Amino acid sequence: MTDGLAAAVCEAADGVYVWVHAQPGARKAMVRGMHGDAIKVAIREAAQDGRANAAILRLFADALGVAKSDVCLASGQTSRRKRLFVRGDYAQLMQRLQGMLDEG
Repeated sequence: MTDGLAAAVCEAADGVYVWVHAQPGARKAMVRGMHGDAIKVAIREAAQDGRANAAILRLFADALGVAKSDVCLASGQTSRRKRLFVRGDYAQLMQRLQGMLDEG
């Protein structure tokens, strides 16, 4: 695991908290890598009426192979910097998050 990923993720009792830096209005939805101590994600949706937040949750659920109901926005509703909660096994989620970064 990279040091950057360790800074972006915090273990919880039944999952992980992940710091995310959002880039709404991008041409393509994708993980862009690290942005300081957060995972930078580009999404096509504009930051209006919660559409960008919903797109980020879908992106993480799909990339991590978890149900959409297992990913929620813990904080940062109106900010580019967001904190997501992902329910699941810590070791598996860390491995999948690292895979997301490696592919991005």
